[in-house]
Amino acid sequence: MLPTIIIASIIAIIFIAIVVKGIINIKKGKGICSCGCSCGECSMSEYCHGNKK
Repeated sequence: MLPTIIIASIIAIIFIAIVVKGIINIKKGKGICSCGCSCGECSMSEYCHGNKK
């Protein structure tokens, strides 16, 4: 029972860290686009870096 709780806690901490990092990146203006293409070709470009189509 204790190992299950420990593993679940570790997974929860990792998940929360990923979500918090994403929120921080969005607030810093890094956007949510992770396609690796140029912004002109990205379908999410209107949401990234404050660009507007």
